[in-house]
Amino acid sequence: MTQPASHNQTLYQQIADELARQITEGIFQPGDKLPSIRKLSQQRSVSIATIQSAYEQLELQHLIESRPQSGFYVRQPVTPTYGGTLSEKSGISRMLPPFGSEAGQSCELPTPDQHTDLSLPTAVSIKQSASEVLRRCQQPELINLGTAIPSPDFLPVKQLQRIMGSLVRKRMDEVVVSVFPPGLEELRNQIAKRMAESGCHVAANEIVITNGCQEALTLCLRAVAQPGDVIAIESPAFVGLLQTIESLGMKALEIPTHPQKGISLEALQLALQQWPVKAVALVPTYNNPLGFTMPVEHRRKLLTLLKPLSIPVIEDDLFGDLDYSGNRTPAIKAYDEDGLVLYCSSVSKSIASGLRVGWVSGGRYQQHIEFLKSFSSVGTSTLSQMAVAEFMANGGYDRHLRRIQAAYARQVQLMGEAVSRWFPEGTTLTRPMGGYILWVGLPGKVDTFQLHHRALEQGIGIMPGKLFSARDHYQNFLRVNCAIIWDEQVDNAVRCLGELAQELLATEGEPGEEA
Repeated sequence: MTQPASHNQTLYQQIADELARQITEGIFQPGDKLPSIRKLSQQRSVSIATIQSAYEQLELQHLIESRPQSGFYVRQPVTPTYGGTLSEKSGISRMLPPFGSEAGQSCELPTPDQHTDLSLPTAVSIKQSASEVLRRCQQPELINLGTAIPSPDFLPVKQLQRIMGSLVRKRMDEVVVSVFPPGLEELRNQIAKRMAESGCHVAANEIVITNGCQEALTLCLRAVAQPGDVIAIESPAFVGLLQTIESLGMKALEIPTHPQKGISLEALQLALQQWPVKAVALVPTYNNPLGFTMPVEHRRKLLTLLKPLSIPVIEDDLFGDLDYSGNRTPAIKAYDEDGLVLYCSSVSKSIASGLRVGWVSGGRYQQHIEFLKSFSSVGTSTLSQMAVAEFMANGGYDRHLRRIQAAYARQVQLMGEAVSRWFPEGTTLTRPMGGYILWVGLPGKVDTFQLHHRALEQGIGIMPGKLFSARDHYQNFLRVNCAIIWDEQVDNAVRCLGELAQELLATEGEPGEEA
């Protein structure tokens, strides 16, 4: 019996949660084979798709594994493990509260302090070191704790395979034709609907499809500023933003940023009085790398501060869909009444980075952005656009989000527990409520660029903190990618990092910069 789609979403979560409890209680032991998808669908009188979704949920929670030509089996437990409870209100299968949450403080490491210095505008020069680190972190033999690219285990590979196969068979005449800016209309319609969920009421013709969020950021900066102009940014800042500012010959003005509340509006106001800032570029929701979400009131105050000066905001909302609660925070653009917010996002962190599908809604700069897109990369892969549009339209994206929101919450908690367990005394750690990255501060003068090189020798990739600043701040910090399936090998990698950090700490001596 096939259930309605809305009922299916509840059913698969209930089935997954029930099976998770049976595994936790020992009814299914490690190594036991679970009922086949077809058999369980008959037993439960539900669709095969419902059971598939339930098993995919359990795979993401690292409770079961698929063995080719054999079926699904209970995995060996990982220590620590966490049970699951069903949140009936949100319809999301949830884990124990993330570490550092009010409901359960399972990690005792303090949050990093705020860097308080108001710097001068600076030319960015991280190109060579950033490219080298990114390249090394993506070597296939490494355990990738560096680049913020999710493991394929968390991505909807099978669903995309089915969608793309169908598109190639049935619509190949469309696939082989370029779609010029602003992009595929059916995709822009789907994105407009999704943006409405974050409070942004824009029409499809106010959206331009881009080659990922990185191109969206580049187009926005080119639309609002020229080489030599000053761009105010958070500190620490997203590596990709710094690279873009450098490539365009602009200057970065780092504004002190609180690890829980975001950019200091007081420091920004002071900076605006001293420097000819052309734009403010932010990652306000599940910030990269700090993980915070800027409070709604701060978002309103930011626009109130910038409106009289007609200074635009470039909002990077790349992680916005990855909240652990299922409650999406309204974007800054939701409060924009003057077209000053240029909103950027993509599916790189949620569906697949390799699709290279992003978008920008540029407010009063929209036409100029569309013009710049036409004469830069011309268009974005037609097949990728069609696949993302179909995935969003058929409900697959929403089901996928519910699975990875729960999975990433668990991954971040596991990583935080491991850092707390293995890293030196005096380590600090952020407490995100969305996304899948952590910002870790090491005590003393531990140089995480040295740690990066030593970790590579052990087959581990990390992102040193100095890449998140134009002024060489955060040399004792690192960003950690948690979107990697947790197992004994990963736990050992974190232990190895902690031991390497302890060795460096022993040789460096006195405390240095904190942030």
